[in-house]
Order: sequence, then C-alpha cells, then structure tokens
Amino acid sequence: MQTTLSITLRAHAVLLSASVTVLTAACLCIVLLLHVPLGHPGTFGLRATIFVIAVLGALYVRHRASCAFSAALQARQIGLSDVNANGISISDDCPHAWLVQMYAELYPAAARRQIASR
Repeated sequence: MQTTLSITLRAHAVLLSASVTVLTAACLCIVLLLHVPLGHPGTFGLRATIFVIAVLGALYVRHRASCAFSAALQARQIGLSDVNANGISISDDCPHAWLVQMYAELYPAAARRQIASR
C-alpha cells in the first residue's frame, strides 16, 4: 500500500471515529438528562440515524478542513516539506492548523499540487 493511501485511509478512519465519539457523547448526555434507561438497545432506525448524523458531521468537518486549507494557502502559512509523510509544513501561527493537517492527510496529492501551483 502506498504511503499516501495509508495516510488517507487513516485520516478518514480518524475523522469518522471522532464524529461517532462526539455524537455518542452528545447522545449519552441527552439520555442522562431525559432519564432514559441505558439497557434499551434502540431500534435499527435509531442506530441508522445516529450513523447518518455521524457521517454528515464528518462531511461537515471535511468541508471546514478544505476551507481552512484554502485560507492558509492564501495567507501563505503552508509550504512543501520533505520532513513528514504528507509532504507539507504548516506555520506555527496558523489558526486552524489541525484542520489544515486533516485536509493534507485526507487529500495528500491534491494538497501538494495546490501548494506547488501557488
């Protein structure tokens, strides 16, 4: 497996698992506030709804990462580097560095191409 493919797969897995974790924590808070019994496993429809909301959350974060990458690119806060696996370096004063890093890991070839073309 190529390095960029493994980085992309890892980034997608982290993004989806983070979305599911945040959604699960929110659902747990709602369950505790409404005093719903925790032993109830829920219906398939409820589980499917939670999964769909998690996927929508992941898509939203991907969009925000794309916007953050574009803003960092315009502000010249990122550049090419051979130090790390995804091939970019991010300035320390970049306000949304974690989103820029996520975009670079989700789309490594596109990120390097965009940086090189500016």
